[in-house]
Amino acid sequence: MADEIKAHVGTKLSADEEKNADKSKATTLSAQPKSGGVVGQYLAVQICPYCGCVGYGEESPSTYRVFTCHCCGRMFRA
Repeated sequence: MADEIKAHVGTKLSADEEKNADKSKATTLSAQPKSGGVVGQYLAVQICPYCGCVGYGEESPSTYRVFTCHCCGRMFRA
């Protein structure tokens, strides 16, 4: 087991980005890590920049993704 857990602090979306974001394409954070991940996807700890809630979400090593916080429901980029 790792001695250290790294968490990524998300970035707030602009008002325009948040208004026009497609919620169906956003990854929803979960309070617990999901078991049995898919090859090529990385599970990471994400921190919501709006409410500070910590959750797990799949991220991509090559692109930013949009996440939906499981606590406040706001969308952010990480």
